[in-house]
Amino acid sequence: MSLDAHKRSLGKCTYCPKLCRFCCPVAEVEHKETVTPWGKMSLAEMVRLDRLDPGGDVGEIFYHCFACLHCRTHCTHRVDVPGALIQARARVLQSGGGIPAVDAILGKFQDTGNTTGEDLGKRLLDQIEEKYLEPDAQAVLFFGCDALRLESNLPAMVFRLFEELGVDYVAAHVGEDLCCGMPLWQAGDLEGFRAHAKKLQVSLSRYRTIISPCPTCVYAFSGLYAEMDLAPRASVLHLSSFLGPLLEGREPKKKLEGKYTYHDPCYLGRYLEKTKLPRQMLARVLSEPLLEPVWTGPDATCCGGGGLVPYVLPQVAKGAADLRMDQLKKTGAARIITACPGCIRQLSKATDALPVDDIISLLQNAYCD
Repeated sequence: MSLDAHKRSLGKCTYCPKLCRFCCPVAEVEHKETVTPWGKMSLAEMVRLDRLDPGGDVGEIFYHCFACLHCRTHCTHRVDVPGALIQARARVLQSGGGIPAVDAILGKFQDTGNTTGEDLGKRLLDQIEEKYLEPDAQAVLFFGCDALRLESNLPAMVFRLFEELGVDYVAAHVGEDLCCGMPLWQAGDLEGFRAHAKKLQVSLSRYRTIISPCPTCVYAFSGLYAEMDLAPRASVLHLSSFLGPLLEGREPKKKLEGKYTYHDPCYLGRYLEKTKLPRQMLARVLSEPLLEPVWTGPDATCCGGGGLVPYVLPQVAKGAADLRMDQLKKTGAARIITACPGCIRQLSKATDALPVDDIISLLQNAYCD
């Protein structure tokens, strides 16, 4: 793909009277027309037409996007703004424009296989028992880098819940490549992303099912890999989709007290279109109904955790987290539930943040002793 593949979308955005400005979290934080979807797409169109050099300040503008897809929710033409801006970021890298923060991310990924330089393999092995490394398992749990960085020991919680449900055919994915490679795609390093996808396609080829608690990983495997003809032969499921049928008709051992609200992750709610299932699962284990924010479901506001923005423009990402946290607090809830490790990480950075739980922690508490 290239910017030319987005020619029609770029044209529609360039001549649109900014009808999606109100739902762009970057624009709401920065209050600049340049970083509205219209502004970024107009610059991308000028880069496509070789009327602007993609380096320097122009190139930096393309990184003011969370790839949250909220703009498309309110777009009559269903324009893929994030997809076009990723191609614009690729042009920035190809031009040698060099955004220092992006270069640093790519350097760390090349050295360690993730964006922070942590030994994620050790973190995973410290959390799970050896029996969950069965090489002949039918299905594999691909946790992803955000899940492995959480302090909540999410891998241990998942396998504890699996034991309770009698699931003994799922192993943990281990090895060098514990990230799906999405940071490479978001940076615009499309060749690096393709090379990473090829390696993972091989290492995951023996499984019939790939399960991940990270909706970004699920979209990478089932969407982006497929666009490159590198989709795994296995079916790819978000962890909630895998657990849903297993929990159907099963009563929890206890109901969880308290006032909760649910934050829809962008990749789960808009890219994968999964908004009802998490709520159905939570309805079984909560003693009170969920308290819904005004912006919810497919129209939920982004927490600011995507698009590499937390690494390239941390204050913008923090501003988006603050805005979303304010919306969630207004529900009157005492705790927030979500189904994305990246959202947990980002929402927890908000000023005076409410406690944020992964849906798995609630399911484990309700179904396990």
